[in-house]
Amino acid sequence: MSSNRGFGGRFRFDAGEERPKITWSFIQRIMYYFKAYRWHMVGLFLLLLVGSVLGLVPPLLIRQVIDVAIVEKRIRLLFMLIGLYFGSIVLEGLIRVAQNYVNSWVSKHIIRDMRSTMFQKIQQLPIAFFTSVQSGEISSRMNNDIGGIERVFSSTFVQAVQNLMVFITTIILLASTDLTLALVNLAILPLFILPTRRVGRIRYDMASRTQEKLAGLNNLILETLQISGITLVKLFNREADQTKRFNEYNQDVTKLEIQESLAGRWFFMVMSTLAALGPMVLYLVGGYLIITTERMTVGSLVMFVSLLSRLYGPVTGFANLSVDITRSLALFQRIFEYLDLESEIDTGKQTPTITGKITFRDVSFHYGDKQILHDINLDIEPGKMMAIVGRSGAGKSTLTNLIPRLYDVTEGAILFDGVDARDIELGHLRRHVGMVTQDTHLFNRTIRENLLFANADANQEELEQAAKQAQIHQLIETLADGYDSVVGERGVKLSGGERQRLSIARALLKDPTIVILDEATSSLDSLSEAAIQTAMEPLLEQRTSIVIAHRLSTIMQADSIVVLDGGAVVEQGRHQELLAGGGLYKEIFDTQFRLNEEDKAE
Repeated sequence: MSSNRGFGGRFRFDAGEERPKITWSFIQRIMYYFKAYRWHMVGLFLLLLVGSVLGLVPPLLIRQVIDVAIVEKRIRLLFMLIGLYFGSIVLEGLIRVAQNYVNSWVSKHIIRDMRSTMFQKIQQLPIAFFTSVQSGEISSRMNNDIGGIERVFSSTFVQAVQNLMVFITTIILLASTDLTLALVNLAILPLFILPTRRVGRIRYDMASRTQEKLAGLNNLILETLQISGITLVKLFNREADQTKRFNEYNQDVTKLEIQESLAGRWFFMVMSTLAALGPMVLYLVGGYLIITTERMTVGSLVMFVSLLSRLYGPVTGFANLSVDITRSLALFQRIFEYLDLESEIDTGKQTPTITGKITFRDVSFHYGDKQILHDINLDIEPGKMMAIVGRSGAGKSTLTNLIPRLYDVTEGAILFDGVDARDIELGHLRRHVGMVTQDTHLFNRTIRENLLFANADANQEELEQAAKQAQIHQLIETLADGYDSVVGERGVKLSGGERQRLSIARALLKDPTIVILDEATSSLDSLSEAAIQTAMEPLLEQRTSIVIAHRLSTIMQADSIVVLDGGAVVEQGRHQELLAGGGLYKEIFDTQFRLNEEDKAE
């Protein structure tokens, strides 16, 4: 069985990018994503091979044009060779189109598979993960990192294979034509390697630093420009400060991008100089051989010069291959880092009948190294209401979160009708638990879609029945699009009370056996609270309910009141009994509940 002990540090990720360790198992794991498309890969490799061979045809035809057709003045042969030259170019272009199509098709499908796997995995991670990662971190890995895998496949992997094929086929042709000039060609190539490797490392380091700054910029945008963030900025007049922070990040990114661009410009200047030097050397050596030995023809020399350019690309690609592989594997490492996280909790196999009887037996819970709850023993009978009160930080919300296993107990056990929660299939357990919290979350979809989130099979009549019970149906009817009205980001188009009533309607549609109310009315005015209290009556009727109480009216209805202090149960009983006891409950009542009721009366 899983434990959440120590999870406070389990989901911390280093900001810096470490070079991944390349192991055979790591490579196998990457290749797994290509397995489903192995026949497409075979076809792609064949296209790459055919394209590489076809690339040799134009230089061969040029040699024939110069050495045979022109020298022997054969006009018909000249036209035929030029026609073949043109045909080979067209055919090679068609092969490239087919290659790019297969390349794109496979890479896009791999991205689709990885995004689906990542999305499914992230949903299975525990709540502790989502409270630990920075805003924008998940979307960055889902979009930037996985999106970068497409470039890995289409640029790094496929390009490396293509470069290898081009290099081998070109060297074979050169060596079979004239070994001396072939060796001259090979001697020129190292001049490309050193500047390419150096610039590759420089640009890689700059790209890594730029990526870090872009991540900070993206995080600032997400935090500031979402509805809650921009509201806070406006209320505290912090527009200028946020703009200053944004400009600092933006300026750093700009400087790094300029430096990276300039590094590339110097590189291309050096490469263009070396590219011009190569043919000069070949013409010098080849011309000398033609003049002195006559073993070389002019056509062969021109063919050698044209083939030299075919070697530039593969060699520069090989020079940067280690940098490209490191960058590519770093993306896979970041993705696998998420995929390797421990999923939510071990889930049992039992699907017992759940009537609503809940037993806390010696329950303790740690958040990281901090103990939040210890030695909790409670019995909640089916259909009864238990209210939980206590000072802020006493562990009230943590206790209720343990019931649907949003967190798992560290010690002890929670039993449902005598069955340990960890032995119950997780989906089965959560189908019996409904929860209404103070911070109601609504998706930026229609009212209908938000309600159907609880029960996808509910019909219109059932939707309206739940809405009527939650005292929200009449409001929905006044909207222009009724149940098809979009509620906005986090339900911003609705008031707090309206969002709460919609949340209650959603819980009613779920028809749970157990209801948890986590200070569902604490932030509402008296009129809204009255409407919510009325709406909650059908939700609580004949259901086991656990209520974190903020209002005295809720306390008075409870069959049992539990007082938490410092994560432990210090008092338990009914309202009058606890008042008579003169303990912490009476103190909380005198300082909080009575004042609330007096404010309400006023």
